[in-house]
Amino acid sequence: MILTLFWAFPVIGALFTLLSPAFNLRARWVSIICAAMELYIVLQAGAGFWGGHLASLSEPGKILTYGISYSFSMDGLSWALCLLNAFLTVIALLSSWKQDLSAGFWASFLFLEGAVMGVFLAQDFFFFYIFWEAMLIPMFFIIGLWGSENRKHAAIKFFLFTFFGSLFLLLGILALVVFHHQSTGVWSWDMDILRAPNHGLYAILAFAAFVVGFGVKIPLVPIHTWLPDAHTEAPAAGSIILAGVLLKVGVYGFLRVLLPAFPEWGMKSLPWLGGLAAINVIYGALSAMAQMDLKRLIAYSSIAHLGFCVLGIASRTAQGLAGGSLQLINHGLTTGALFLMVGFLYERTHKRGLADFGDLVSQAPILTFFFGVTVFASIGLPGLNGFVGEFMSLSGMAKVSLPIAVVGVFGVTIAAFYLLPAFQAVFLGERNSASVSPRVFDLDFREQALLWLLIIPMIVIGLHPGPLLNIVGPAIGKLIL
Repeated sequence: MILTLFWAFPVIGALFTLLSPAFNLRARWVSIICAAMELYIVLQAGAGFWGGHLASLSEPGKILTYGISYSFSMDGLSWALCLLNAFLTVIALLSSWKQDLSAGFWASFLFLEGAVMGVFLAQDFFFFYIFWEAMLIPMFFIIGLWGSENRKHAAIKFFLFTFFGSLFLLLGILALVVFHHQSTGVWSWDMDILRAPNHGLYAILAFAAFVVGFGVKIPLVPIHTWLPDAHTEAPAAGSIILAGVLLKVGVYGFLRVLLPAFPEWGMKSLPWLGGLAAINVIYGALSAMAQMDLKRLIAYSSIAHLGFCVLGIASRTAQGLAGGSLQLINHGLTTGALFLMVGFLYERTHKRGLADFGDLVSQAPILTFFFGVTVFASIGLPGLNGFVGEFMSLSGMAKVSLPIAVVGVFGVTIAAFYLLPAFQAVFLGERNSASVSPRVFDLDFREQALLWLLIIPMIVIGLHPGPLLNIVGPAIGKLIL
């Protein structure tokens, strides 16, 4: 029952957090303790993956009705993403520690954590979809209730886009279930069993439904427009989870569902998926260059960086799949750290514009150091985590389509053209006396500790990615062409 505990414990913790005021308990303490215990559970359950002693972990399925089975399983890839989810939830909650917020705020993050765990672990499409939909509810409230000035518009836009994508996902799932029943006479929702027909309009439409359903969550251009608004208006903790975890479920769907369920169309569509990924990389990078708001700039950079994940997966080579999977973790660390630091700046100044700052290195040298390291990791500097994932993704794609890989390389170059000038303007540039923000105090002990927790894995993965690649390797090995 350990895998059930993965999703149930945070949900129970969320309910207890909501009730904590009635017991004269501080909701923030309850939520942090529950999140820390969840992180411990995930670490203990997956300890065998580190040494290669464990390939997978599963719970026996219990057939309910119409072939629906309550079954969960975990391999190295899903465990790594569960660990990222648990880790970033702790970071997000601690980042909001000084804010006087209601119990609902703290409980929403725990409920969201549980729903995401369910998505990464479910082996039955019915429960996969239930958890997929459940993710929308807490994030809608996190943006709509505790976000910035235009939070209601951003929350509604987020909900409409993601709910729209979920409907396509449901249609794709039902298509697989119905086809399996027509072919075998047996109802089943098992993700390991259901396969689409190898040809025909039915298969094409089902495949397209899954691409749209997962693509909205990544997000792929042109169904991406909800993301910049959601990031801009969400509180810093919400942006950390949105970028670090929620965007990963779409790419995870490509790996776990789309390619295995559509072996024929998954192969035929690789050039198209690679092209979409390349468009994401270039569009996200060029859009980031035009932004004058730090949060919107990082939001568009997320679109570009998730494009590298899809680029590696679309190559369907050993190197590309490993790089795309590794980049899922890398992006969660680097973008989570960037949003965390923008949140610290906003707490101090209530400003986010590039023109609102300048010469922060003289006021906050420690913040400058952390921001600089994270920027270098994000643009793929060798020795940091971003380089490994991007290099492997591009190398894998080069074996399949050199032109698409070349386009991706240009995306890496453009990243330096929007991140380095932003760093220069905020931390090293001259202060504009007409618009400069109030004095920015440097990071305190809590804030530095949170950033070290994110920076250290960036350095370790950049210098020694082998252990993490060994963890995700067996899970993606069966997808290699």
